Amino acid sequence: MESPLPDRLKNPRILLADDDEFIRRVVRHVLLGLGFEHIREVEDGDGVKALLGTTPFDLLISDVQMPGINGVELLRQIRCGQTDAPADLPVIILTSFSNTDVLTATLALDVNGFLVKPIKPATVQAKINQALGERAPVRPAQAYAGVNTSLASLATNQAPSPPVASVTRPVAKPDAGSNEADEVRVRDLSPGMVLARAVYLGDGTLLLGSGHSIGRITINRLQEMREVLRDDTCWVMRRSA
Repeated sequence: MESPLPDRLKNPRILLADDDEFIRRVVRHVLLGLGFEHIREVEDGDGVKALLGTTPFDLLISDVQMPGINGVELLRQIRCGQTDAPADLPVIILTSFSNTDVLTATLALDVNGFLVKPIKPATVQAKINQALGERAPVRPAQAYAGVNTSLASLATNQAPSPPVASVTRPVAKPDAGSNEADEVRVRDLSPGMVLARAVYLGDGTLLLGSGHSIGRITINRLQEMREVLRDDTCWVMRRSA
């Protein structure tokens, strides 16, 4: 369970980035309807960086496919300390869950949540509260520097991908000894568990490799992505008694 938000974050300063004016208008309407009053809008990553240099924000909500700096590269730069924002600035990505390379890259960059298009007002409040409440120390910049953000699905001439959940291409499971690992439902994962087997998306895309030690932020994202994961369980290394 996330800690209660401090009073300052109950009406956070939100920066909304999307090059589609209609989407910005829709998201802004939802945010205002939920009582969020401090909202600024920009249409691209360069605009985000410019505002981050002059105004403190508590949360960034960003699309991924924008001219210039795409939303994934923007997240990487924030996590690497290459902007004037804190490296642990909570970031929520606007996505359709259809681009698997976006999911894997943003997970590696410790994204704080996904708002799935089309936007459902009933889920926005919970997503924002979770993102603001899970703020945690980020890893060293070198842990993020190598994440690939030049993604094929974000190329301007790239056709939209089909939803991950509709893809059923089989993928062989790695063999892990049952005497060394336990199968745990995604909803029951806890911080500090170490993956004994890799975690895959529904189309067979590798999401997390074996040996990965999972923290609270990663667990929250896996729980958000349950509908597009290949399995509803993970194999984790058995802890010593």
